[in-house]
Amino acid sequence: MSEVTLINAIVGIILALITAFCFNIGIVYQKKGLKEAALKGIEIKTEEGFISIIKTFLKLFKVRSWFIGAISGVAGWFPYIISIGMVGVLVTEPVMATGFIFFVFAAMKVLNERVGIIEYIAIGILTVSPILIGVAGISDVELDLVEFVPSLVIFLTISVSLSVISLTIARKKRGKSSEGLFIMFGGAILFALGGSATNILAQALIQAGDFQWYTIFQLPFGIFWFIFAGNYIVLWIFLGFWMMAIFNLSSIPYYQSGFQKGKILIMYPILDSIALLFPIFAGIFVFKQTFANFPLFFIALLLTVFATIVLSKYQVAIEEMDITGNPTKEDLPS
Repeated sequence: MSEVTLINAIVGIILALITAFCFNIGIVYQKKGLKEAALKGIEIKTEEGFISIIKTFLKLFKVRSWFIGAISGVAGWFPYIISIGMVGVLVTEPVMATGFIFFVFAAMKVLNERVGIIEYIAIGILTVSPILIGVAGISDVELDLVEFVPSLVIFLTISVSLSVISLTIARKKRGKSSEGLFIMFGGAILFALGGSATNILAQALIQAGDFQWYTIFQLPFGIFWFIFAGNYIVLWIFLGFWMMAIFNLSSIPYYQSGFQKGKILIMYPILDSIALLFPIFAGIFVFKQTFANFPLFFIALLLTVFATIVLSKYQVAIEEMDITGNPTKEDLPS
Protein backbone atom coordinates (compact mmCIF):
# COMPACT_ATOMS: atom_id res chain seq x y z
CA MET A 1 0.00 0.00 0.00
CA SER A 2 1.45 3.37 -1.06
CA GLU A 3 2.04 6.28 1.30
CA VAL A 4 0.27 9.64 1.24
CA THR A 5 2.55 12.33 -0.21
CA LEU A 6 3.93 14.87 2.24
CA ILE A 7 2.03 17.71 0.54
CA ASN A 8 -1.29 15.82 0.79
CA ALA A 9 -0.55 14.97 4.41
CA ILE A 10 0.13 18.62 5.25
CA VAL A 11 -3.00 19.86 3.46
CA GLY A 12 -5.14 17.12 5.02
CA ILE A 13 -3.85 17.98 8.50
CA ILE A 14 -4.42 21.73 7.97
CA LEU A 15 -8.01 21.01 6.90
CA ALA A 16 -8.47 18.88 10.02
CA LEU A 17 -7.25 21.82 12.12
CA ILE A 18 -9.76 24.13 10.41
CA THR A 19 -12.46 21.56 11.16
CA ALA A 20 -11.40 21.43 14.81
CA PHE A 21 -11.69 25.22 15.05
CA CYS A 22 -15.19 25.25 13.50
CA PHE A 23 -16.44 22.37 15.62
CA ASN A 24 -15.11 23.78 18.89
CA ILE A 25 -16.44 27.27 18.21
CA GLY A 26 -19.76 25.60 17.46
CA ILE A 27 -19.70 23.68 20.75
CA VAL A 28 -19.13 26.84 22.80
CA TYR A 29 -21.98 28.72 21.15
CA GLN A 30 -24.35 25.75 21.25
CA LYS A 31 -23.75 25.23 24.95
CA LYS A 32 -24.32 28.92 25.58
CA GLY A 33 -27.50 28.64 23.53
CA LEU A 34 -28.66 25.63 25.57
CA LYS A 35 -28.22 27.65 28.76
CA GLU A 36 -30.20 30.53 27.27
CA ALA A 37 -32.87 28.09 26.11
CA ALA A 38 -33.11 26.53 29.57
CA LEU A 39 -33.96 29.95 31.02
CA LYS A 40 -36.86 30.06 28.56
CA GLY A 41 -38.05 26.60 29.56
CA ILE A 42 -36.68 24.87 26.44
CA GLU A 43 -35.16 21.49 27.27
CA ILE A 44 -34.26 18.50 25.13
CA LYS A 45 -36.28 15.53 26.38
CA THR A 46 -35.42 12.44 24.36
CA GLU A 47 -37.92 10.35 26.30
CA GLU A 48 -40.86 12.33 24.87
CA GLY A 49 -40.34 11.01 21.36
CA PHE A 50 -39.31 12.17 17.89
CA ILE A 51 -41.99 14.85 17.39
CA SER A 52 -41.13 16.49 20.70
CA ILE A 53 -37.43 16.54 19.80
CA ILE A 54 -38.17 18.17 16.43
CA LYS A 55 -40.29 20.85 18.10
CA THR A 56 -37.54 21.52 20.63
CA PHE A 57 -34.91 21.96 17.94
CA LEU A 58 -37.17 24.29 15.97
CA LYS A 59 -37.26 26.43 19.11
CA LEU A 60 -33.48 26.16 19.51
CA PHE A 61 -32.95 27.50 16.00
CA LYS A 62 -34.56 30.72 17.22
CA VAL A 63 -31.91 31.02 19.96
CA ARG A 64 -29.17 33.11 18.33
CA SER A 65 -26.18 31.60 20.14
CA TRP A 66 -27.28 28.04 19.45
CA PHE A 67 -27.95 28.85 15.79
CA ILE A 68 -24.48 30.37 15.36
CA GLY A 69 -22.98 27.25 16.89
CA ALA A 70 -24.99 25.01 14.58
CA ILE A 71 -23.87 26.97 11.50
CA SER A 72 -20.24 26.80 12.61
CA GLY A 73 -20.50 23.05 13.10
CA VAL A 74 -22.05 22.55 9.66
CA ALA A 75 -19.32 24.70 8.07
CA GLY A 76 -16.71 22.44 9.64
CA TRP A 77 -18.00 19.41 7.75
CA PHE A 78 -16.69 20.63 4.39
CA PRO A 79 -12.98 20.67 5.33
CA TYR A 80 -13.64 17.53 7.42
CA ILE A 81 -14.84 15.50 4.42
CA ILE A 82 -11.94 16.72 2.26
CA SER A 83 -9.41 15.98 5.00
CA ILE A 84 -10.72 12.44 5.45
CA GLY A 85 -10.61 11.93 1.70
CA MET A 86 -6.95 12.99 1.61
CA VAL A 87 -5.46 11.35 4.71
CA GLY A 88 -8.21 9.12 6.14
CA VAL A 89 -10.13 9.12 9.40
CA LEU A 90 -7.17 7.53 11.17
CA VAL A 91 -5.28 10.83 10.81
CA THR A 92 -8.06 13.40 10.80
CA GLU A 93 -9.61 12.44 14.15
CA PRO A 94 -6.41 12.60 16.28
CA VAL A 95 -5.42 15.91 14.67
CA MET A 96 -8.84 17.36 15.52
CA ALA A 97 -8.05 16.85 19.20
CA THR A 98 -5.86 19.96 18.89
CA GLY A 99 -9.11 21.91 19.10
CA PHE A 100 -8.60 21.85 22.86
CA ILE A 101 -5.94 24.54 22.39
CA PHE A 102 -8.78 26.89 21.48
CA PHE A 103 -10.42 26.33 24.86
CA VAL A 104 -7.18 27.09 26.68
CA PHE A 105 -6.72 30.46 24.97
CA ALA A 106 -10.41 31.20 25.42
CA ALA A 107 -9.99 30.46 29.13
CA MET A 108 -6.97 32.76 29.28
CA LYS A 109 -8.82 35.60 27.56
CA VAL A 110 -12.37 35.21 28.81
CA LEU A 111 -11.71 33.78 32.26
CA ASN A 112 -8.47 35.68 32.89
CA GLU A 113 -7.00 32.36 33.96
CA ARG A 114 -3.28 31.81 34.28
CA VAL A 115 -1.96 28.70 32.57
CA GLY A 116 0.53 26.56 34.44
CA ILE A 117 3.54 24.61 33.22
CA ILE A 118 1.53 21.37 32.85
CA GLU A 119 -0.97 23.10 30.59
CA TYR A 120 1.80 24.62 28.48
CA ILE A 121 3.32 21.16 28.11
CA ALA A 122 -0.08 19.83 26.99
CA ILE A 123 -0.41 22.67 24.46
CA GLY A 124 3.06 21.83 23.15
CA ILE A 125 2.11 18.17 22.84
CA LEU A 126 -1.04 18.97 20.87
CA THR A 127 1.02 21.23 18.63
CA VAL A 128 3.66 18.57 17.97
CA SER A 129 1.33 15.55 17.67
CA PRO A 130 -0.01 16.44 14.19
CA ILE A 131 3.57 16.79 12.99
CA LEU A 132 4.45 13.35 14.35
CA ILE A 133 1.38 11.88 12.67
CA GLY A 134 2.26 13.60 9.40
CA VAL A 135 5.78 12.14 9.29
CA ALA A 136 4.74 8.67 10.50
CA GLY A 137 4.34 7.46 6.93
CA ILE A 138 0.57 7.51 6.46
CA SER A 139 -0.66 4.85 4.05
CA ASP A 140 -2.85 6.06 1.23
CA VAL A 141 -6.53 5.22 1.68
CA GLU A 142 -7.24 2.49 -0.87
CA LEU A 143 -10.67 1.35 0.23
CA ASP A 144 -11.99 -1.76 -1.54
CA LEU A 145 -15.74 -1.15 -1.56
CA VAL A 146 -16.40 -4.88 -1.81
CA GLU A 147 -13.88 -6.47 0.54
CA PHE A 148 -14.50 -4.02 3.40
CA VAL A 149 -18.22 -4.87 3.70
CA PRO A 150 -17.94 -7.81 6.18
CA SER A 151 -15.69 -5.86 8.58
CA LEU A 152 -17.95 -2.80 8.23
CA VAL A 153 -21.05 -4.86 9.07
CA ILE A 154 -19.34 -6.30 12.17
CA PHE A 155 -18.13 -2.86 13.28
CA LEU A 156 -21.57 -1.26 12.80
CA THR A 157 -23.38 -4.16 14.48
CA ILE A 158 -21.22 -3.98 17.58
CA SER A 159 -21.22 -0.17 17.74
CA VAL A 160 -24.95 0.32 17.15
CA SER A 161 -25.75 -2.46 19.64
CA LEU A 162 -23.66 -0.72 22.31
CA SER A 163 -25.44 2.56 21.57
CA VAL A 164 -28.92 0.99 21.73
CA ILE A 165 -28.10 -0.84 24.96
CA SER A 166 -26.80 2.36 26.53
CA LEU A 167 -29.84 4.40 25.49
CA THR A 168 -32.17 1.63 26.68
CA ILE A 169 -30.49 1.64 30.09
CA ALA A 170 -30.83 5.45 30.13
CA ARG A 171 -34.60 5.12 29.76
CA LYS A 172 -34.69 2.76 32.73
CA LYS A 173 -32.55 5.19 34.73
CA ARG A 174 -34.87 8.13 33.99
CA GLY A 175 -34.71 10.72 36.74
CA LYS A 176 -31.56 9.23 38.29
CA SER A 177 -28.10 10.79 38.27
CA SER A 178 -26.75 8.10 35.89
CA GLU A 179 -29.33 8.87 33.19
CA GLY A 180 -27.19 11.56 31.56
CA LEU A 181 -24.15 9.29 31.58
CA PHE A 182 -25.85 6.55 29.55
CA ILE A 183 -27.49 9.06 27.20
CA MET A 184 -24.12 10.63 26.49
CA PHE A 185 -22.43 7.28 25.93
CA GLY A 186 -25.09 6.18 23.44
CA GLY A 187 -25.13 9.52 21.65
CA ALA A 188 -21.33 9.73 21.50
CA ILE A 189 -21.16 6.35 19.74
CA LEU A 190 -23.65 7.55 17.11
CA PHE A 191 -21.62 10.74 16.68
CA ALA A 192 -18.42 8.70 16.19
CA LEU A 193 -20.15 6.48 13.63
CA GLY A 194 -21.01 9.63 11.70
CA GLY A 195 -17.28 10.27 11.34
CA SER A 196 -16.67 6.74 10.08
CA ALA A 197 -19.52 7.09 7.58
CA THR A 198 -17.97 10.33 6.35
CA ASN A 199 -14.83 8.36 5.49
CA ILE A 200 -16.89 5.97 3.36
CA LEU A 201 -18.56 8.86 1.55
CA ALA A 202 -15.24 10.61 0.91
CA GLN A 203 -13.55 7.48 -0.47
CA ALA A 204 -16.53 6.62 -2.68
CA LEU A 205 -16.55 10.16 -4.12
CA ILE A 206 -12.82 9.88 -4.87
CA GLN A 207 -13.26 6.53 -6.61
CA ALA A 208 -16.17 7.92 -8.64
CA GLY A 209 -13.75 10.32 -10.34
CA ASP A 210 -14.27 13.94 -11.32
CA PHE A 211 -17.06 15.80 -9.57
CA GLN A 212 -19.92 16.40 -12.04
CA TRP A 213 -22.98 18.62 -11.78
CA TYR A 214 -25.16 15.58 -11.11
CA THR A 215 -22.94 14.25 -8.32
CA ILE A 216 -24.86 16.38 -5.83
CA PHE A 217 -27.97 14.38 -6.73
CA GLN A 218 -26.13 11.11 -6.31
CA LEU A 219 -25.67 11.85 -2.62
CA PRO A 220 -29.34 11.43 -1.63
CA PHE A 221 -30.56 9.53 -4.73
CA GLY A 222 -27.59 7.37 -5.73
CA ILE A 223 -29.61 4.20 -5.19
CA PHE A 224 -31.29 4.83 -8.55
CA TRP A 225 -27.91 4.94 -10.35
CA PHE A 226 -27.23 1.54 -8.82
CA ILE A 227 -30.64 0.05 -9.69
CA PHE A 228 -30.82 1.30 -13.28
CA ALA A 229 -27.14 1.56 -14.24
CA GLY A 230 -25.53 -0.97 -11.90
CA ASN A 231 -23.06 1.65 -10.60
CA TYR A 232 -21.72 0.07 -7.41
CA ILE A 233 -19.52 3.03 -6.43
CA VAL A 234 -22.48 5.41 -6.53
CA LEU A 235 -24.32 2.99 -4.25
CA TRP A 236 -21.67 3.68 -1.60
CA ILE A 237 -21.90 7.42 -2.23
CA PHE A 238 -25.58 7.04 -1.42
CA LEU A 239 -25.03 4.78 1.61
CA GLY A 240 -22.14 6.87 2.94
CA PHE A 241 -24.18 10.07 2.68
CA TRP A 242 -27.24 8.69 4.43
CA MET A 243 -25.24 6.90 7.15
CA MET A 244 -23.36 10.15 7.78
CA ALA A 245 -26.61 12.12 7.95
CA ILE A 246 -28.52 9.59 10.06
CA PHE A 247 -25.77 8.92 12.59
CA ASN A 248 -24.89 12.59 13.05
CA LEU A 249 -28.46 13.89 13.19
CA SER A 250 -29.59 11.10 15.52
CA SER A 251 -26.65 11.76 17.86
CA ILE A 252 -27.44 15.45 18.38
CA PRO A 253 -30.46 15.18 20.72
CA TYR A 254 -28.73 12.51 22.80
CA TYR A 255 -25.34 14.10 23.43
CA GLN A 256 -26.87 17.55 23.88
CA SER A 257 -29.39 16.06 26.30
CA GLY A 258 -26.42 14.49 28.08
CA PHE A 259 -24.92 17.98 28.45
CA GLN A 260 -28.11 19.20 30.09
CA LYS A 261 -28.67 16.19 32.36
CA GLY A 262 -25.13 15.26 33.38
CA LYS A 263 -22.03 16.91 34.76
CA ILE A 264 -19.96 18.51 32.02
CA LEU A 265 -16.77 17.38 33.76
CA ILE A 266 -17.85 13.79 33.05
CA MET A 267 -19.78 14.26 29.81
CA TYR A 268 -17.06 15.90 27.72
CA PRO A 269 -14.33 13.33 28.25
CA ILE A 270 -16.83 10.64 27.24
CA LEU A 271 -17.81 12.44 24.02
CA ASP A 272 -14.24 13.38 23.12
CA SER A 273 -12.77 9.95 23.90
CA ILE A 274 -15.38 7.99 21.94
CA ALA A 275 -15.30 10.47 19.04
CA LEU A 276 -11.53 9.96 18.90
CA LEU A 277 -11.20 6.21 19.51
CA PHE A 278 -14.09 4.68 17.54
CA PRO A 279 -13.04 6.19 14.17
CA ILE A 280 -9.45 5.11 14.87
CA PHE A 281 -10.61 1.53 15.42
CA ALA A 282 -12.60 1.80 12.18
CA GLY A 283 -9.56 3.19 10.36
CA ILE A 284 -7.42 0.25 11.43
CA PHE A 285 -9.84 -2.68 11.31
CA VAL A 286 -12.40 -1.60 8.68
CA PHE A 287 -10.54 0.72 6.30
CA LYS A 288 -7.19 -1.09 6.74
CA GLN A 289 -5.16 2.11 6.93
CA THR A 290 -1.65 1.75 8.33
CA PHE A 291 1.53 3.71 9.02
CA ALA A 292 5.08 2.99 7.92
CA ASN A 293 6.13 4.01 11.43
CA PHE A 294 3.23 2.79 13.55
CA PRO A 295 5.09 3.21 16.90
CA LEU A 296 5.48 6.92 16.10
CA PHE A 297 1.75 7.20 15.39
CA PHE A 298 0.94 5.29 18.59
CA ILE A 299 3.16 7.63 20.63
CA ALA A 300 1.47 10.65 19.04
CA LEU A 301 -1.94 9.14 19.86
CA LEU A 302 -1.03 8.52 23.51
CA LEU A 303 0.34 12.04 23.82
CA THR A 304 -2.87 13.43 22.30
CA VAL A 305 -5.05 11.51 24.76
CA PHE A 306 -2.91 12.73 27.68
CA ALA A 307 -3.02 16.35 26.54
CA THR A 308 -6.77 16.13 25.90
CA ILE A 309 -7.38 14.96 29.47
CA VAL A 310 -5.17 17.72 30.89
CA LEU A 311 -6.86 20.48 28.89
CA SER A 312 -10.44 19.18 29.20
CA LYS A 313 -10.94 21.22 32.37
CA TYR A 314 -10.72 24.40 30.28
CA GLN A 315 -13.40 23.10 27.97
CA VAL A 316 -15.50 22.37 31.04
CA ALA A 317 -14.92 25.88 32.37
CA ILE A 318 -16.00 27.49 29.10
CA GLU A 319 -19.06 25.25 28.94
CA GLU A 320 -20.07 26.18 32.50
CA MET A 321 -19.86 29.91 31.86
CA ASP A 322 -22.75 31.87 33.26
CA ILE A 323 -24.46 33.42 30.24
CA THR A 324 -25.11 36.61 32.17
CA GLY A 325 -21.44 37.38 32.67
CA ASN A 326 -17.89 36.11 32.81
CA PRO A 327 -17.08 33.56 35.51
CA THR A 328 -14.42 34.12 38.07
CA LYS A 329 -11.28 32.08 38.47
CA GLU A 330 -13.10 29.99 41.05
CA ASP A 331 -15.36 28.68 38.25
CA LEU A 332 -12.43 26.82 36.69
CA PRO A 333 -12.23 23.24 37.99
CA SER A 334 -9.07 22.58 39.94
